[in-house]
Amino acid sequence: MKKVLLTAAAVLSLTFVNAQDLKSKKGEAYLPVSGDWAISFNADGIFRYAGNAFNGSTTNAAPSVTYVTNNAFVGKKFISDKMAYRVVANLGFGASNDKIPTTGIMTENKSSGFDLTAGLGKEWRKGSTRLQGFYGADALINVSSRSSESTITTSTGTFVSSTENKSGLGLGLGVQGFLGAEYFIFPKFAIGAQYTYRVGFEVQGKSETTTKTGTAAPQTVDGGTSSDFGFGNVGITSINLTLHF
Repeated sequence: MKKVLLTAAAVLSLTFVNAQDLKSKKGEAYLPVSGDWAISFNADGIFRYAGNAFNGSTTNAAPSVTYVTNNAFVGKKFISDKMAYRVVANLGFGASNDKIPTTGIMTENKSSGFDLTAGLGKEWRKGSTRLQGFYGADALINVSSRSSESTITTSTGTFVSSTENKSGLGLGLGVQGFLGAEYFIFPKFAIGAQYTYRVGFEVQGKSETTTKTGTAAPQTVDGGTSSDFGFGNVGITSINLTLHF
């Protein structure tokens, strides 16, 4: 009995020492410390593509840059082992051009736009093992714009009509809280997930619609402006990869 107790105590002691050491076989520390920098980015598309690779389909699309509603990039500067300042940045952009032929005519639809989000925040961390919890808040500013155009021509290329829509410039201010956890699978390399809750105010500038028919002069009609306050992007979850150096 005495030998069993001594063996159990030795195992527990060894486990405790290894948990506190948190270093690889090469002596590299797993967790970030004061003075470290970090880059974190959204990896939802990567994991979705990897998961789809095993579903037996041959039509899985690779991850692409598109309009996104969640912050895709976060830079961090650790002021202490358990606290970091954050810089948030996300640029979503896209463009398309589709041609639809029908009897005697061709319809061409174009669209483009961008969505830029930037902000500053603060993050606190909890935990003394490779599994770390984190929480904090970010102050954000958002700028966005959209445009689309539909043009109809005859099969010989003669212009028939067109309609162009331009959204006003959208400006938004917001605050988001976040809560998540990550596990350091390699020294200074972590995979994690977070939940975001955002509140914001947005102003949409005056839109504009321009139509043209045949050789007649273009006609432009101005739209109205709008504003909105509410809970935007509530309950957004994401998978993130984070590199520390």
